[in-house]
Amino acid sequence: MNNHNRHNRLPLRLSTLAFAIISTMAYSEGYGISSANRDSLKLDGWKCQRCAVTTGTHGQIGIGAAHNDGEDSRFGNTTGTDKDGVVASLEANVTHQNETGYRTRFKADKLGYENGSAALTTGKPGQYAITAAYRGITHYDTNQALTPYTTQNGRWQLPQQWQAGATTAQMSELNASSVATELKIARDRYRLNGAYRGDFYKAEIDYQHEQRQGQRTASANLLTNSTMLAQRIDDSTDELNAKLYLSGDNWLAGIDAGLSHYSNDEQSLHWQSAFTPTFGAAYFGQSSVAPDNKAYRIAGSTQFSDAGQQVLMHIGFTRMTQDQAYLPATINGPSPMLPSANLDGQVDIIEMKLNYSGRITRELSLRASYDYRDRDNKTEINSYPQIVTDSYYAGNAANPEYDRTKQQVNIAAKYRIAPAAYIDVGYEYDHNNYSDLDRQSLQELTLFGKFNYRVSSQWQLWLKAQASDRSGSSYQAVNTTSSPSNPLLRKSYLADRERQRYALYTSYSGDSYNISANAHWMQDDYTDTLIGLTNVETQGYDLSAQYTINDNLNLNAFLNQDWRDSDQAGSSNYATPNWYSSSEEQSTLIGAGINYANLMDKKLNLGLDYTYADGQSDTQVVQGLRSPYGSDFSTKHNINAFADYRVSERVGLRFDWIYEQYQDADWANQGLTLDTLPNVLSFGDLSHDYGAHYFGLTLSYQL
Repeated sequence: MNNHNRHNRLPLRLSTLAFAIISTMAYSEGYGISSANRDSLKLDGWKCQRCAVTTGTHGQIGIGAAHNDGEDSRFGNTTGTDKDGVVASLEANVTHQNETGYRTRFKADKLGYENGSAALTTGKPGQYAITAAYRGITHYDTNQALTPYTTQNGRWQLPQQWQAGATTAQMSELNASSVATELKIARDRYRLNGAYRGDFYKAEIDYQHEQRQGQRTASANLLTNSTMLAQRIDDSTDELNAKLYLSGDNWLAGIDAGLSHYSNDEQSLHWQSAFTPTFGAAYFGQSSVAPDNKAYRIAGSTQFSDAGQQVLMHIGFTRMTQDQAYLPATINGPSPMLPSANLDGQVDIIEMKLNYSGRITRELSLRASYDYRDRDNKTEINSYPQIVTDSYYAGNAANPEYDRTKQQVNIAAKYRIAPAAYIDVGYEYDHNNYSDLDRQSLQELTLFGKFNYRVSSQWQLWLKAQASDRSGSSYQAVNTTSSPSNPLLRKSYLADRERQRYALYTSYSGDSYNISANAHWMQDDYTDTLIGLTNVETQGYDLSAQYTINDNLNLNAFLNQDWRDSDQAGSSNYATPNWYSSSEEQSTLIGAGINYANLMDKKLNLGLDYTYADGQSDTQVVQGLRSPYGSDFSTKHNINAFADYRVSERVGLRFDWIYEQYQDADWANQGLTLDTLPNVLSFGDLSHDYGAHYFGLTLSYQL
């Protein structure tokens, strides 16, 4: 579709959509099971004749050994570990239950990998349970980031023989001193949970400790010179939550409270400059990191239900505080006086919710809700010195409040006319009040409608349409910063916007197969924006199918494609628009799999899955001449195969093979060397291009 046609389509107005929704009310769905009269049912005589309780110990436990190709650490996001070579793991799913009903269960999945987990639960089902769990969560970015820096006493230092330069090309020791470093963040999450259920109440307490360690990309700046650093991550979060719920005939009430404490063992990002000072004596730099902070929360909820009607009420209060001591305003030259020793920050949040849902007639049901959320920043407003890149004093500025009050109203109705069709229509109103933003208030009106039709017992489809209109108070660009915005600029999250969204879904289920498909389209039109994001259009579809050839052989496949086109306008002279850009993004995901069971006298199960993922973005800027950006794409092929062989009645052997081929490119990074940019000391080219294998062997024993 060309841009001229796309920009000149008339948007669907709210009134038009409302008329279209109302006009479809002649077609609707039948009566659901929720409307059936169950008062006369006699349940006392219903007994399970085959509900025998299995006692003793059963399940399986396994020991795994795998060879992993960790040459490119990104492959670890697929396999669960970036270790190059042999990796051992524990797999388990074991349950023990005695004759009195007490049960203990232990589960482990790849325990020994950085992305592994284990959980031990004991108790009496339906009465109480105690759980102790561990989970490792690691994200691998790259292990090929080049840097001459090493950490000494928590500070980033350069080699003793380092020769500083005005540009990267003048740093004679740059290439010889740079070594590859790893960028990844590993989380170790420990959890202890206890729950008890009485006749009319339920109590639960949960404690979680999460430790993060690793390194991530950080930019360290001194005036016009910038250095990429592998910032150390070493922090922890402790959370304690408790709940108590009481229940009776047609009602439920509860209270829950929580505490959270974040602690950062890193006090600052302190580095030695690789550049000769632009002026003065800025040989070192320092910037702050995330400070220690705490949060407290208490909330209460009640629910009442009777005769198909249900009311839910909720109120909660949260307080967040921060009182960590300030760093000096600068370490280069005399530091201006700070107004206080620490922020002594406090933010209070009040939230209230009221929800109603009920069946008015056999055909009509209604639902309504009101949500209120108020964020009140009670931190004292002071005048703080503004230090530009830890180099020079640029005056004072007050800390903004950024208060926000949000109110949201939702009203919807579901109407059944025919046994196989229904419509669902609704109205949403979202109102926000802000402080210290370019707009003081913002409101959005939304109408939506959904038509659902069951063509047969096997085939169903639905169509959903939605239109919304966002507007607000007069736009006044904030001018309290050192670099104020162009008065014509409209920030996308505050700008006037008209949105249309449509979705179509259908599925068909046969005796041995099922097929589903959906398509979606959305357009955002920023009607009053001269500079900023002006238009966004997204569309896509999904197809999936599963076919069971027989009891042993199963096939599946899926296809997903999405497109996103966006336009924006800008100004290079702080005036009216004089340049324009358009971005076209697309993604494709294709997959297919086969599972074959009970081969070789029912001893062997085989499985094979293949996925292909491709994403790319093309951006062009027009300012007199058309200037396309370079390559920006990622492509992945993944094959995942297994063979599970039953050696004996109790002993099993499983073989896993994963092959992944991955390549990406970013025009802003591709082909970059350490000295490509004269005033930026980078990590070099961080793109990926690898083909890697994973071979795993697991020996399991059936208890």
